[in-house]
Amino acid sequence: MKKLFLALGLSVLCASALAKSNSNAITVTVKTIEGFSESGDAFTFKTTSGKRYMVYNAGGANPIQGEELISSSAKSKKVICLRLSAEQTQPRLVESVRSGQCK
Repeated sequence: MKKLFLALGLSVLCASALAKSNSNAITVTVKTIEGFSESGDAFTFKTTSGKRYMVYNAGGANPIQGEELISSSAKSKKVICLRLSAEQTQPRLVESVRSGQCK
């Protein structure tokens, strides 16, 4: 019986840890759009906190969800929610964008 409770407890802890690691979302305000990569497949932007993020969009042929909100935030200084790739790269890779604060 103790083993059953231990197994259930560990599975719940692992599931909650995995859920947290998959929720790589951050609320930001875009300061500047820095420009495109040499190949034109990606662009980078800097936030008001000074962090740099990258959007890979295949040169505009494959835009990410909500990509237009990045340039909108740079102009209006409204906050946006970035969902980031789980890979730890510099600059951080953005997978999608939503308007407003992250939930």
